[in-house]
Amino acid sequence: MRGQRGNFLRFLLTGGLNTGFGYASYAALVLTGMPLWLAVAGSTLLAIVFNFYSYGGLVFGNTSATVMPRFLVFYLTLGLVNFGLLRLLGMWGLGPLLAQALLLPVLAVLGFLGMRTLVFTAAGKKAG
Repeated sequence: MRGQRGNFLRFLLTGGLNTGFGYASYAALVLTGMPLWLAVAGSTLLAIVFNFYSYGGLVFGNTSATVMPRFLVFYLTLGLVNFGLLRLLGMWGLGPLLAQALLLPVLAVLGFLGMRTLVFTAAGKKAG
């Protein structure tokens, strides 16, 4: 899988891996009897770290800790864009589940382009 198309496919597959990890970590924390708020917070923190290294390593070839701040800012920004678009589609009468389903392709493209150009840039592609 070479080129941008292959890179985007790796991005999508890694997104599936990340989703599975996030859910598994959440489930594990819930099953230990942890309070719900702590299970959500803990699994979110674990998922952010996992996502950084999986996207950085498997898709963009850059796991340098120096890009972690950009990753965090981008992830937060993408979440806010998602929320804003959900609200907009809600005002147009779409339910939250349908709206999120319709936004998935848009968010995937935005996520890939943003991570490629703003987070895991060509400069400083040192692993570690």
